[in-house]
Amino acid sequence: MCLPAGLTILVLGLLGARTEVAALEVRVTRDSYDAGGRRINIEHFEPADAAAKGAAVVLHGAGGTIFDGPEMRRVARALAENGYDVSLLHYFDRTGTLFARDRTMQQNFALWLETVCKGIEHVRVTRSQGRPVYVYGYSLGGFLAIAAASENRDVAAVAEHAGGIWNNQKERIGRMPPVLMIHGAVDRRVPFDKYARPLLAKLRRGKGGVVTHFYAHEDHVFMPPALRDVRREVEQFFDAHRRAQARVESPAAMSHVRR
Repeated sequence: MCLPAGLTILVLGLLGARTEVAALEVRVTRDSYDAGGRRINIEHFEPADAAAKGAAVVLHGAGGTIFDGPEMRRVARALAENGYDVSLLHYFDRTGTLFARDRTMQQNFALWLETVCKGIEHVRVTRSQGRPVYVYGYSLGGFLAIAAASENRDVAAVAEHAGGIWNNQKERIGRMPPVLMIHGAVDRRVPFDKYARPLLAKLRRGKGGVVTHFYAHEDHVFMPPALRDVRREVEQFFDAHRRAQARVESPAAMSHVRR
């Protein structure tokens, strides 16, 4: 399954500016890791004066950090304001790509997937004290997030926005963590029936659990009010998973299991 023919650059940069007062002050730093002998840059967004709730990774779409970057940074900052240590991975650094059209995505998806998996592992080891990482991906980043989370215990939960199963390779999607699916019902670039429905059916057959929010009137690039809603929803989904996991790992729960 490939993205629809003629996919254009995903321009999110001027949409959805966040106006709310920050809950926590955010510190922004830069880092990098190695993938295939290439230096992959990371932008970190973390609470400046509080211990992080957990680590999260943000994956841009085909517009790269040039065109998708502003909205991806708003997502990262919103999560950091809510207490997460967030890493925006510049996975296009692996191939020197600025933005990607269909042919480029088909050529490089496997390399980008390897790069994203290495990035998630890097974040888990260096930013999350070895605990699994939360992942948000938009469009191409959503496809990568789903693929990277399959059979990957480094991933705690996934929020995928306007993605799906790459090249309809359902057999390559194995055990999945909990997934939040966000999609526009009138998406003309990644059509709902072609991409969201097959992913939803696959996830419902699994045991990880899936939560959905399908926006009836949104296209591929959401309007600013919907983008603000998405950011809140991703925060709430990650928070809910974190609280549920904390209950499972509580001393009382573990004592009950030992009995």
